[in-house]
Parts: sequence; structure tokens; C-alpha cells
Amino acid sequence: MTAHAEGSRLVETSDTIEAIEECYRLGWTDGLPVVPPTDYKVREMLDYAGMSGEEVLLELRMRRRFVTAEQVAACAVMAGCLPQYFPILNTALKALSQETNVAHSVAASTSSPVPVLVVNGPIRHQIGINCTHGIFGPGARANTTIGRTIRLVFINGFDARVGTLDRGTMGDPGKFSLCIGEDEESSPWEPLHVELGFGREESTVTVASGHAPLNVNSRYGTTAESILLSFADTMRSAAMAGGWPCQWILVIGPEHALTFKEEGLTKTSIRKYLMENAPRSLKELKSMGMHEGEIEPGDESKLESPARGPEDILIVAAGGDGGRYSSIINLAMFRAKTTRIEIPSI
Repeated sequence: MTAHAEGSRLVETSDTIEAIEECYRLGWTDGLPVVPPTDYKVREMLDYAGMSGEEVLLELRMRRRFVTAEQVAACAVMAGCLPQYFPILNTALKALSQETNVAHSVAASTSSPVPVLVVNGPIRHQIGINCTHGIFGPGARANTTIGRTIRLVFINGFDARVGTLDRGTMGDPGKFSLCIGEDEESSPWEPLHVELGFGREESTVTVASGHAPLNVNSRYGTTAESILLSFADTMRSAAMAGGWPCQWILVIGPEHALTFKEEGLTKTSIRKYLMENAPRSLKELKSMGMHEGEIEPGDESKLESPARGPEDILIVAAGGDGGRYSSIINLAMFRAKTTRIEIPSI
């Protein structure tokens, strides 16, 4: 297992159970058992990606530390990844490296933001990314282990352990893993990556820093507007976790999406509605300390929308049927970045 960029460390143990316990003793885990990162499993991961292991995938300049492909491969093995997942990890970490403030917040912020990954394109089916039932829960190996690897990279590469670099006040269950796929086949709209200018046949990963998803419980709303009112109400409260205005990911469940489709709503019209119907008054924002300054006459009529602009409300279709639910993710002050996944030729 490579715990630091200075080089590899080999730990010999008598059996698998002892190896798992040794990983606990060395502080390499996220609190759950890990797969012992044997040398041959790490090499399989790197060979699939065509990497030597020395490549730097993520750097925290303010910490003067970086993680290499070998370290990431070791964390991927520990998390339970298959080699076929490595291209997503490679792409996601490089994207985080271009957003240094996002990466540092994921490691250290007191508000406990988490890495958020949304996968699009053919790779979803190639590796079994879950896009439907229980997308934010357990059960899908690809979703769970890809997201888990990112956390293990921060723990072992940057010492982002609770009480050291990780200063999260309350923590967040999303720190274990938050990786989903878009259900492009059931969506009434263009997939996220196509909307952003990528080809439908391309595979992409959208990387952001956000907070755990909030359920939009609109079981009884039978019209598009009733559902959108539920979204607007949830957004007003959710923004208190990060900043106002901020960026959002709306994960729209299939039954809500069907209602929107039947009433002819586009992504543009959904964004427009929320920009107009989810604002808070400047008086409210000042009262809660979200804006500085004394409350002045007229502040109650000055409204501020939850996003800087409609483009800051990202919409994906995902989740299972059997209940009229959706979710929203508040990305706080950070910007999502969508990148094409380079898949090696095998």
C-alpha cells in the first residue's frame, strides 16, 4: 500500500483477515473493512489504464502534497473497484486537480462537503453504474466503490482524517461515497453531457463538491407546478447548508419526469420557474446572516434567486419508480466540471 507520495510501503501479514486488521491499525480505512491492496492487484489496476504508477493525478498545493496513480490504484483496490472503473477515477481526480479550492474544501472544510460524481455515456452500462432504483444507497458495486475510492484517496494521500485535516463539524454520510449515473434511456430530455456539448456516444464524469442529497417528497402533487413548488421550497432550505446563491444538481425521478413530459416542460422552463419562484428576500438573508449588513427599508421586497443564473441548475434524470420522489444536491460555492473519460484500448 502506498500511503504517501514519497514511495511505496509493503506490509507483510500472515493471512487475509490479519491483513484487513493491519489496514485498520495503519489508519488506511474509512471505518469500514478494506480489500488488502496486494501488489499484483494494484498492478492490474495500473496495467488496465496503461499507467506506470508515477503519474500525478491530484495535487493539493496548499498542503504541498500530491497523489500518484499508484496510490490511487491502491485505494481503488481497497475500496473494492475493478480495473474497468479506473478511467473514471483517473478523469475525476484530474478534474479535481484543476479546481484546487474544491479539492481542498472536500478534504478540510468545516461544512463537510463531499465529492459528487455523475456519470454519463456508454461507460455506465459497460461497468454497471446504477442509474435507477436506490441510486444514492448501497448495492451497486461500481457506484459505491468509485465514490469510496475518492474518500480513501483523501484519507491516505492527504491525511484527511477526522480531527486532523478533515475538520468537518457535523460530517456527512456522503463522505463514504456519492457517485451516480444518469438514466439517459428513460429521460424526456437530452442527457447532461449532451446538453453540455459532448457527443451522446462519449462517456463523461461530472465532478463537484456538494452536500448530501435532500429528498423532494412530492408524492401527492399531480401537476408539474405542484412538483416544482416542492423543489422550490426544498431549495430555499437546502441553500442554508452552503451559500446563497449557489449551484445545484436536480435529480428528477422518473414519475416526476413523466409529469413534466406530459405537460411539455423542458429543462429551460424548469430552471426558469425555480429562478422565479425559489428566491428569498434580502431581509430573510440578512436575518439569517447569509448576507452582511443591517436590514433596511425595502429589503423585504428585494428578492435573490437560489442560483446565480439558470445555467447553475444542472438537471439529470435518475432514480427508481414506485414513488413520486426526486432529490436535490446543493453544490455550495463550488462549480461542477464535466470531463470526457478516456477509455483505454484493450
